Amino acid sequence: MNIALLEDNPPILDYLSTALEMLGHTVHTFTNSAPLLESLFIDESVRVPLPYDLALIDLLLPGSVSGLQVAQKIQQAIPPQQLHIIVLSACSQRELDEAQAKLPEVPILRKPFKIHELSQLIDQMQPAS
Repeated sequence: MNIALLEDNPPILDYLSTALEMLGHTVHTFTNSAPLLESLFIDESVRVPLPYDLALIDLLLPGSVSGLQVAQKIQQAIPPQQLHIIVLSACSQRELDEAQAKLPEVPILRKPFKIHELSQLIDQMQPAS
């Protein structure tokens, strides 16, 4: 699976990207939202074909665009069967609940998590072979 990983914490970014690559995925890493959004959209149009099958998005990002806003923009423009989203976050439970209310169809994985938990979520999103 081609995965876009948006995570601003370098050790977490390196760990997740290495672990996902060891599981057989191709991982494209981003430390802020602008390059990820640029890779998905040309102006306001969705890039076809999409470069990724899945976007892993950290909620807490530096700058003016939050992970929640990135996920919402993707979800509004791209059908979930074309680009799956999983949100990763170390937010408080209240913040996670608020994010889940705004993204009811998107799985949210609370940090710290075990890599097999993420792998299971990814496996559920892959078409059966």
